[in-house]
Amino acid sequence: SSGINAEWPLRPGGDSEKEVTEADMDKANDIRRQAMSAMSDGKLDEAIKLFGEAVECNPHSAVLFAKRAQTLLRQKKPNNVIRDAEKALTLNPDNALAHKCKGKAYRLLGRWEESALALAAGQKCDYDDDTQDLLKNVVKPNAEKLRAARLKKETSRREREYKAKLDRARSAKEARQKAYEEAKAREAEAGPGGMGGMGGMGGPGGMGGLFDDPEIATLLQDPEVVQAMADIQSNPGNMMKYMSNPKVMKVISKLQGKFSGMGGMPGGMGGMGGMPGGMGGGMPGGMPDGMPSGMPGGMPGGMPSGFPGGMPSGFPGGMAGAAGPDFSEPPRPKSTNNANNSAPPPPPFTASCDDVD
Repeated sequence: SSGINAEWPLRPGGDSEKEVTEADMDKANDIRRQAMSAMSDGKLDEAIKLFGEAVECNPHSAVLFAKRAQTLLRQKKPNNVIRDAEKALTLNPDNALAHKCKGKAYRLLGRWEESALALAAGQKCDYDDDTQDLLKNVVKPNAEKLRAARLKKETSRREREYKAKLDRARSAKEARQKAYEEAKAREAEAGPGGMGGMGGMGGPGGMGGLFDDPEIATLLQDPEVVQAMADIQSNPGNMMKYMSNPKVMKVISKLQGKFSGMGGMPGGMGGMGGMPGGMGGGMPGGMPDGMPSGMPGGMPGGMPSGFPGGMPSGFPGGMAGAAGPDFSEPPRPKSTNNANNSAPPPPPFTASCDDVD
């Protein structure tokens, strides 16, 4: 039969801890000769039984395990062959018969790559033409086909993963763009020239590169920040509500810093060249020492299409360090162990006539 016979569990046999005497070795050799004779006569079952008896006498003989593996190979019982061959190789790693039996057993199981490795190892120990022919014409070609198929499968898997990664990146980019456009649309609906991309201030790239600042660009896409800034635009006094909001205050701080670099706000209105809709024509060179009260109420008419009603009370601290209302949080007193030393609360803010638009 060309098929593989059903296998019964085969213990390698023998006591690996046994101390083999000379008598044990002689007895094992006698039984081995009987087993070889039975194998030559085609009595494979008897030969396997006799090899087992010989192993019991001398469990340290690699030859006995290799010979029994050879007999099992003729019965097409590859798993038992591999078990005996590996036992032989633990006793003698250079046993050529064990390597070759193992390689042929792997061939029966269709494990071509392992078969090629085992047969090549056997050829290094003891070369023979028949094994070389099997290795070259049967085992290696199949091993190469298997390796190529596995490589193709792995390459395909990696390509799918890479494509999926690109798709995820593209989807994320589109989602960010969509969110940005929706935020711009909401800001545009908030009022003429509202916060929609700060179009009234020249849009991205205007105001000395205000919106080139990625932090501001990101914050101004936050609906919470957009709503707060619209609230402050409608009523500058509402800024007090957001003093504890770090995101809103960061935007205001950044905007104030940008305004201060526009060539005229700190120390006067010089350098603006006039603000259409308010302060027509500007005040070339600025007003020395700034405008009193920090231009309370902001610049009438505001900047073109941006911040309707002008800049909220000149932003915290007024413009150019003038005497406008200071919305910054007063410094906290240092804590001490003496409760009587705590500083009195700051006086409540009372808006003057100059502070009302």
